Amino acid sequence: MSSFGSTSRLSSDLYRQQTAAERPITLRRRRCACGKVVTAKQLVQYGACASCMRDAANQVKEAA
Repeated sequence: MSSFGSTSRLSSDLYRQQTAAERPITLRRRRCACGKVVTAKQLVQYGACASCMRDAANQVKEAA
C-alpha cells in the first residue's frame, strides 16, 4: 500500500503546533514612509512599499 501524497498524522500534528506558535499573518493596512497605504505584511517583509523599494534600487543603479 502506497502512502505517496498522504501526510502522516505526526507531520500534520507538528505542522499545527508550529503554525499555532507563530504570529498570525495580518493584511491590515499601514502607511509607508512615502504615505502610500500598503499591507502590514509587506512593510514587515521589505520595510517599505514596492514603489519605495523600486526607487531605492534605481538610486543604487544611478550611483554605480
